[in-house]
Amino acid sequence: MILRLLSILLLLIAFSCTEDGENKGANDIKTEHDKDSDTDHKSAASTNDIKSDTVKVETLFTSTGFDDKIYYELLIETHLCNPNYDPAKNDKTTPCSARFFEFHPYNHKRKIQDAFLLQVKAGVNNYPYRRLLIFVREKGNLVLMNGIVGYLVERISRPNEIDDLIVAVFDDLGNDKFDRYDVLIRYNEGKYHFVEAVGDLQGTFNTPELKERASKAILERINEKELIF
Repeated sequence: MILRLLSILLLLIAFSCTEDGENKGANDIKTEHDKDSDTDHKSAASTNDIKSDTVKVETLFTSTGFDDKIYYELLIETHLCNPNYDPAKNDKTTPCSARFFEFHPYNHKRKIQDAFLLQVKAGVNNYPYRRLLIFVREKGNLVLMNGIVGYLVERISRPNEIDDLIVAVFDDLGNDKFDRYDVLIRYNEGKYHFVEAVGDLQGTFNTPELKERASKAILERINEKELIF
């Protein structure tokens, strides 16, 4: 009887050790798999963070100069600056400097010297507000395709490789009152055209009804004052 009890007890101990070993192995495998999954997920997230269809733009006119002489040459070609600027002359012209101008691409099918956005600082050529000027080269000459009284906010890639643009349009209401309209413009048939308004100083137009009403009113205001031309 005693021998039988001892045998049963030994069998229970052996079974318990085997089960613990199997569970431990399963847990170790699961833990390693979870680590791999987390790593893969983090890698994918990092890749998605880097690869974005939208480029947010913050124009910071710099005193360090352009990183390529092509930008100086393009500025001279636009006739917006004076390559022989002399501050002693006080002739109200603007030097060809990165302190007053900043370049951005928009047409990825063409080189920067043949299609570019030019952000112009307020006060240049005695114009009181920032301007975004869109140039394209036609038959060897730079042509002003569009102008916006305001500044670039975002570039959004498109299948045709010509970016949609979100621009902040500046509206002087008079009596030291101002408004700003964030609008989407899209390239079509040789120019950029208004698509819709997406927000203003009060915030984003976050319902279809609000966006439709605001877009209609803002487009009328833009056309009336030629804020996009």
